[in-house]
Order: sequence, then C-alpha cells, then structure tokens
Amino acid sequence: MEFKLTKEQEAITRMIREFAEKKLAPIATQIDRDAKIPPDIHPELRKLKLFGIPYDKKYGGGGESYIELVLVIEEVAKASAAVSVRLAAHYLAPISLSLYGTEEQKEQCLPKLCSGEDIGSLAFTEAATGSDPEAITTMAELSGDDYILNGSKRFITNAPLDGLAIIFAKTDNGVTAFIVNKNQPGYSTSKPWEMMGLRGGQVADIQLKDVRIPKANLLGPEGKGYRMLTELIAYGKLDMSACLLGIGGAALDEAIKYAKETTARGKPIANFQTIQWLVADIETQVEAARWLVYRLAYLASQGGDIRHQSALTKLFASEMATEVTSKALQVHGSYGYTKEFKIERLYRDARVGEIIEGVSEIQRVIIAASLLR
Repeated sequence: MEFKLTKEQEAITRMIREFAEKKLAPIATQIDRDAKIPPDIHPELRKLKLFGIPYDKKYGGGGESYIELVLVIEEVAKASAAVSVRLAAHYLAPISLSLYGTEEQKEQCLPKLCSGEDIGSLAFTEAATGSDPEAITTMAELSGDDYILNGSKRFITNAPLDGLAIIFAKTDNGVTAFIVNKNQPGYSTSKPWEMMGLRGGQVADIQLKDVRIPKANLLGPEGKGYRMLTELIAYGKLDMSACLLGIGGAALDEAIKYAKETTARGKPIANFQTIQWLVADIETQVEAARWLVYRLAYLASQGGDIRHQSALTKLFASEMATEVTSKALQVHGSYGYTKEFKIERLYRDARVGEIIEGVSEIQRVIIAASLLR
C-alpha cells in the first residue's frame, strides 16, 4: 500500500495552493459578503485547466485521475469554499457524460465542459423530493423526434451560469436523464438563494416550460435514470468531501495561527493545555478524513461501484468539518464569533456538508443497507 503522493501530484498541489493563496484568499471575504464570485476569477480557473482534470485529453481533459481532482478541490476550498463548490458541482455534468454518454455526445459536449467554456450542473432535486429521487414530478413527454420538458428544480448549483445541465425527468418508462443547454428557450432560473454559507455559489431554482430536447440528448437508456443517479451522486459526494476536507484544513490552520499569535498572562495561548487539546482533536479528525477522501478518489479512478464508500466518506467528512470548525472557533473564543476572523465564515460554510448531496441520516441508511442486506 502506498500513502505518498507522486512528485507530479505534489507539484499540482503546490501550484493550486499558490494560486489559491494569491488570488482567492484575498477576496474570499468579499465573495462571502457580496454572495458573488468576481467574473475575472473564471478565466483564471480556465487558464489553470481546472474544469476537466480526470478526462481523456482527446476531449480536452487533463488526462489525470480523480486523485488530482480531489487535491485541486481541497486546496481551492481552503481559500474559498464558494469557488470550490462551483468546481465540484460543475464536474457532475462531465462525469455524467463520461459514464453514460455516447461517443457522439462526448465529442460534442465534453470539450467545452473540460475547457470551462461551459459550466455544468446536475438537476434532480425538487421542492418535495428531499433525498428521494423517485419522487420527482418534472415530466418529459415524447413529441415526434423530441421530448418536451416541463417542471422545476430546486437548489441547483451553477444553474444560472452558461453551459449544460443534466436534468432528470419522468417519462412513460420511469426516471430519465437529459442533456439540456441552459440557454435554450423555456429554460430559466430564479434569483440565487441567499445562503447561510458557501455564499457566491450561485444556487438557484430552474424552471422548465416546454423545453424541447431532441432524442439525441437522451443520456443513457430511457427509464434508467434512478440507477444512474445513485451512481452519479457517489461522485458528487467525492467532490463535496474534498471541499469539506479543505474547509477542515483551513480551520486547523486558523486555530494554530490564532493560538500562536494570541497571548494571555504574557504567553501564547498555545501553551495552555485546553487549547492544545482542541488543536490535537482538529488535526486528528482532519487527517482521518483526508485518507478516507484520498482512498475514495483512488477507488473512483479504478472504476467500479463506489456508492458504499462514498456514503461512508461523505458522512465522516461532513461531520468532521462541522466539528473541527466549531472547535477552531472555540480556540478563538469570542473573537471567533465575529466576522473579523476567517473561522466565522468557515463555520458557516461547513454546516451545509451534512445536508448537501444527501443528509447524514441518509448516508447512514446507505451504509447500513449495504452491510445488512
């Protein structure tokens, strides 16, 4: 077993860390305050080729693995969780095409997604679905050579951004996936939701009114969308776990920095055993999550079913992020509760982890079901 990153992976980590510290960290508070990522950040992400890391070079991808993708998302999240979630959510579209698309669909759609010219979204959540994809009410009716989509989707990251959305709707044969251009007639979005954390992530509702989709845009077999969705969400959990790992790592950095720089009774509070215990707990939890996330990325790169392991990893990573940001805030004392310190933002950003890509309770159900069936 090898637990060491390659020289190439270490180089990627250093490059993204330098970019994140130089370009993202200085504006992270602004992004959070304005709930908007400045438009000049996107060209920077494209220049670094961060939108197609694990995909074949013939489609414009980087030809790397999911390990490199996780390393990138983690480092970006340390500086700005909002930017990392934009990347993570984008990847659900190319992942969908990579797993289920025809060669023609890949050749047509992947190059723009991998270059970042198109920003991807995946849309199945609706106002009443919760964690039950089979409860969706969006309908797709066959009309000649086209499907006509009508319905709405809720809390869809990147929904207002130009590109492609993988949209799940019901047909006569069951839940089915479609490739939808966000700029086509009938597709519209609501004003982005005002979020507690991850502000700037552009999470909005989608309205679909008589959206005409050619049969060529059917993704995978008709009626097999539920099985596809459970597999795709596993990759979404991988990306989200990487974001949460980055948030946890940032919380550790902030706790250490504050403990070393702040004095009480004439000495750094890092000398106090109560502070040392908190920092030790944070480090332990972050490191445990790191190797779960890296292992899941390795398994994803090998192919096969990662649904069980992704549920386990996402459950641990999400609860880790909530706990360690709380402990890091505790290290800061009253100052941690103010917006003058980064930990306040990290604390809010972390909380969504136990909700997004399936609540923690559902992850426990998935884990137990695979063990007890």
